Amino acid sequence: MAADYDMGMLRVFVLVHETRSVTATAEQLFLSQPSVSYTLRKLRKHFNDPLFQRRGNRLEPTPMAEGLYPPLKSLLESMDQAMAGASRFDPSSSTRRFRLRMTDVGVSGLLPTILKDMRRVAPSVMLDVEALNLATAVDELRSGQAEAVICTTRLDEPDVRRDMLFEQAYVGLCSADHPRIQGDPDLATWQAEDHVGVATSTGHRALDLRAQELEIVRRVPLVIPNFVALPHLLEDSEMVSYAPAGMAARLLGRHRIATFHLPIEVPVTEVALYTLRREFPSPALEWLRRTLVTTLQAPR
Repeated sequence: MAADYDMGMLRVFVLVHETRSVTATAEQLFLSQPSVSYTLRKLRKHFNDPLFQRRGNRLEPTPMAEGLYPPLKSLLESMDQAMAGASRFDPSSSTRRFRLRMTDVGVSGLLPTILKDMRRVAPSVMLDVEALNLATAVDELRSGQAEAVICTTRLDEPDVRRDMLFEQAYVGLCSADHPRIQGDPDLATWQAEDHVGVATSTGHRALDLRAQELEIVRRVPLVIPNFVALPHLLEDSEMVSYAPAGMAARLLGRHRIATFHLPIEVPVTEVALYTLRREFPSPALEWLRRTLVTTLQAPR
C-alpha cells in the first residue's frame, strides 16, 4: 500500500511549525500559498487533527503537532545530512552563521575567548549570540533556533548532548564602602542585609537553592534579569549580592565593589555545553561543538 504522504509534505509541516505562517512557509519553499494550504489539509486528514489553529496572525500548533515536530525535524535533518555527504565543511572558507545561547556572564567572560579561537581558523564564520532562557533552551535546540547552549543548569533531555566545560564558584559582592561589611561577614550579618537576586532563568540558582536547603531566610527586595547591572546597583547602595568568581574578579578593577567569602558553603557548579544529538551529525555543527569544547575546557 502506497504511503499517503511524502517528504515535501513533512517539510511544509516543519516550516509551518517554525514560522507559524503559511505565507512565510510558501516563500521559503518557493511554493504558492494555496499549495501550502492544500498540503496542510492533507496532513490534517492523515493525522485526524487540526495540527495548527489560528491565533491572531499566527498559527499555533496543537498538542499533537508539538509532539510530531521533534521527530519529523530530526528525520529531515538526518536525510539532508545523509544526502549532502560528510566532510563538506571547511571552516577556513565557510560563511556559516551559528546561533549560540548563553548568559551575560558567558558573554562577558567566555565570548572573547570563543571569538578569538574561532576567527583564527574560521575568519568568515558568523555568530548570533542571544540571551539564555532556560524555559525555552531545549526547544530552541530542537527547532534549530539555536545550535548550542552554554549554562550551569543541567539539561537532561535524552536527545541533548552534554559536554562539561569547567567548574565555577561563587563569591559575595557589596559596595567597597559598605558600612557593615568590611571583609568576610558572619552569617547573621550577611543575612540581615538586603539582597539583590538574579533571575532563575539565567541558571545561576546555586546560592538560592543552598539557602533554601539550610532554611535561611533573606530579604530580597530586588531581582534583576542578569548580572550586567549588578556593580552599578551595589556601588551606591547598602545591598549585597553574589556573582561567579571569574566575573567578580573582572569587575573589581572597574567598579567600587568588594568581594567576600559567602558565609554558607555553596556547591561549585559545572558549566556545560549542550547540543542536539543527531543520527547523522552535521560536519558544521560537529566542528562548532568541538571548537567550543576545546576552547573552553582549556585553562583560562
